[in-house]
Amino acid sequence: MNDLIKTFLLAAIVGIISGMQGMAGSIYILFGLIALGLVDSQQEAAGTTLLYTSIPLTLGAAYVYYKKGKVNLKLASILIPTALVFSILGAKLNFNIPNKYVILSLSITTFAISIYFFYKYLNE
Repeated sequence: MNDLIKTFLLAAIVGIISGMQGMAGSIYILFGLIALGLVDSQQEAAGTTLLYTSIPLTLGAAYVYYKKGKVNLKLASILIPTALVFSILGAKLNFNIPNKYVILSLSITTFAISIYFFYKYLNE
């Protein structure tokens, strides 16, 4: 399958999932880029994913949540600048940590989050 078609399908699927789940879909994009062989390394996947999320692609979905009264602007005003500053630190760290440990950190955090949400599901 052509890389452009793979990329389009990845973006369409992640767009639907991210709007439904309330996240930018970065983990899905990162995984998709690597799993579909669209990038050569985790660092290229990270850079591409970060650029993807830097463009206000979630603005439309966020607006829908805002109109429903489901956005905490006070928390967002703290999250945005703080995450911006520390994301620069994280990006610099990526180039100083062996790739296998970055991949390990992705697997551990994704696994831990999955366990948490599965637990929430079972207790709803």
